[in-house]
Amino acid sequence: MKRIVIIAGDKSGDAYGGLLCKKLKEKFAKVQIYSFGGPHLGEHSQQLIDLLTHSVSGIMEVFSSLSGILRIFNNAVKEIEEIKPDLIIPIDFPDFNLRLIKCLNKKYPVFYYVSPQVWAWRKKRVELIKKYVDKMVVIFEFEKEFYQKEEIQALYFGHPLLEIISPKEVQKKRIVSFLPGSRKNEIKKHLPVMKKTKNLLREDLAGYYFRIIRPANIEKKFYERLSPEMDIVDHSLKAIQESEFIITSSGTATVEIAILGVPFLVMYKVNPLTWHIVKRLVDTRFIAMINILSSKKVVEELLQREANAKNIARKTLQILKDPQAYQKIKKDLEEVRIRLMPYGATEKFAQFIGDYLKLS
Repeated sequence: MKRIVIIAGDKSGDAYGGLLCKKLKEKFAKVQIYSFGGPHLGEHSQQLIDLLTHSVSGIMEVFSSLSGILRIFNNAVKEIEEIKPDLIIPIDFPDFNLRLIKCLNKKYPVFYYVSPQVWAWRKKRVELIKKYVDKMVVIFEFEKEFYQKEEIQALYFGHPLLEIISPKEVQKKRIVSFLPGSRKNEIKKHLPVMKKTKNLLREDLAGYYFRIIRPANIEKKFYERLSPEMDIVDHSLKAIQESEFIITSSGTATVEIAILGVPFLVMYKVNPLTWHIVKRLVDTRFIAMINILSSKKVVEELLQREANAKNIARKTLQILKDPQAYQKIKKDLEEVRIRLMPYGATEKFAQFIGDYLKLS
């Protein structure tokens, strides 16, 4: 029996990890999977620690939660040392996962799934990856070229969201949806701005319905405490696809929305000190992955001071009141979806793992 450990500390990584576990167990009988993650990983593996409940973003935000994170980190190291896995698969979550594989110091093979954005910032992490990662499994094709130039073995099978998301014919409704984030510290920053935006848009968009789309890992009461007057619906592909327009925080949600072909706008706010540090380090024109993949501004990005209700409402109205601009975004999003091919990334990755561990 071969033992695999998978570590994912955010919502998207948990979804990718859960699907990978499912595929591995369907294909191979002689595998035992342990995980540190969330509900998707927990459903298809023996979960040791729920990391999603402790997930935060931003440099200063991490500092404020440091003691709890260090305790979890030390427990994770201890658990892995007891398991003695045949393979470790860290998924994204670099502040935790890169430190973890460095601490384990090449005792076990490592396939790192979903690359940290080292091509955009904190490029010194490339040296850590080169030293401690056996295979880097990327989800964007340009990342494979980046790693090859750095003489790091990289594999690209396609984007796993294409397997998770299946666009269907859904009738559009006069709905503007808000996705303030998948972490509580993000939501605290974004939701007050989105609430003000809704109030401004309501003046010009008579007959429209405004709502929050809530990810499963955040309890409804959390939103109700911050914004009791805003309607909340559970996250679903239908909830996204039936929306006419979406105002979202940056992150994996932008790729999900793009695959579903819904025009949207990106806003993002972090602690001012975090932003001051990050903007000096980032080496990319855009923060939204859709724009990075396209090498042009497909969707609007409003960051920090620019991410205010007046600006967001103005940009939203410009798009919704201009059918030509709206259709142009839809066309560009379809081109992005094609860039994420081929289909079946997780199936191919699972087979690669099976061949590597001789599970067949």
